[in-house]
Amino acid sequence: MTIGTHIARIRRGMALTLCAIGLLEVLGMFVTPAQAKTRLFGTVEFQMDLKKQQNWLSAIARNGKHPIFFDEKRFNSSTLWKDLKKRASDKPLMEKLNIVNKFWNMWPYRTDKELYGKQDYWAAPYEFLAKSGDCEDYCIIKYYTLKELGVSIDDMRIVVVRETIRNIGHAVLAVYDGDNIYILDNLSEAVRPAKRVRNYRPQFSVNEKHRWVHVKPK
Repeated sequence: MTIGTHIARIRRGMALTLCAIGLLEVLGMFVTPAQAKTRLFGTVEFQMDLKKQQNWLSAIARNGKHPIFFDEKRFNSSTLWKDLKKRASDKPLMEKLNIVNKFWNMWPYRTDKELYGKQDYWAAPYEFLAKSGDCEDYCIIKYYTLKELGVSIDDMRIVVVRETIRNIGHAVLAVYDGDNIYILDNLSEAVRPAKRVRNYRPQFSVNEKHRWVHVKPK
């Protein structure tokens, strides 16, 4: 390969990259240097607004109307909210994550079709408490529990993923702690560092402020 050919290929690659970034900006994805570094499950994250995520926005609204995080609210036969709060509040982050993950993973898995007659329904915490739910519903109640325990919503994401071994949809809760990301999963009792989880390909993630799409760098 001549130097001229090599330079021409570099220029074509740069042009394609700039076109892709331009398209992302047209679609409402805001690209910044901080967002461009590889993060969750080896992807680059592009921040968007929440307006297209109506199932999540609806769950946020329903949660506001039916709060469950008050001291005398009973979560199960042995635990009030004040009991769980006392158990987890003053613990280091990893211990707090493990307590919350294990507690809510005790609820049985139930599908949206079974509970609501719908293919996809994001349950607010009060609905999960009453009926249990599926993977994203575990994420939502863990998200709000950790929020009440002092974890910033800026550090949390509900992440919709593709499980690559069985090729099925799934959802997990990601908690960002500096350069580390931890995964709370209804399929695992242990909270795991994201870098050790190899079989999830993120499609998008949300918190109460933003939505992100995830792109695998080439």
